[in-house]
Amino acid sequence: MNLDDRDRAILALAQGDLSICEEPFDEWSGKLGIPVEEIISRLQALKEKGVIRYMKAILRHKQAGFTANAMVVWAVPEPRVDEIGEKIASAAAVSHCYEREGFGRYTIFSMIHARSRDEIMKTLSTIARSVGIDDYQVFWSIKELKKSSMRYFQEEESRDE
Repeated sequence: MNLDDRDRAILALAQGDLSICEEPFDEWSGKLGIPVEEIISRLQALKEKGVIRYMKAILRHKQAGFTANAMVVWAVPEPRVDEIGEKIASAAAVSHCYEREGFGRYTIFSMIHARSRDEIMKTLSTIARSVGIDDYQVFWSIKELKKSSMRYFQEEESRDE
């Protein structure tokens, strides 16, 4: 799909944070020099064309009090990866859930957030019972070194093309 300069500029802004205010797209309108209505209609068109899936809020879990985090790797037999992966992913405390290759019997990776390690262990126990998997490993997060969204478009590139 060919994107024009305005689409690229809108996508560059959409990759970042949206201002927390009553009229958040007004800031984008001012930066881009185009009406808010055009920004919204272009975002909708990009969604309909499959360029973007959706726009959503991302909770900064540490600021919200979720200070315990763990990557849990699950040994899920290949024929059950989709079934078990969907069940693990549906747990409210799981923010990310992936199938990965190259880690031996550990095929599902999930990230669990909670207010304490005890809470994570209780959640983990509940998930393990519900999916019938007791072969897993827990890797605790010690320090966050980077947390950001991917940047596919840069504002400067959008304007220079």
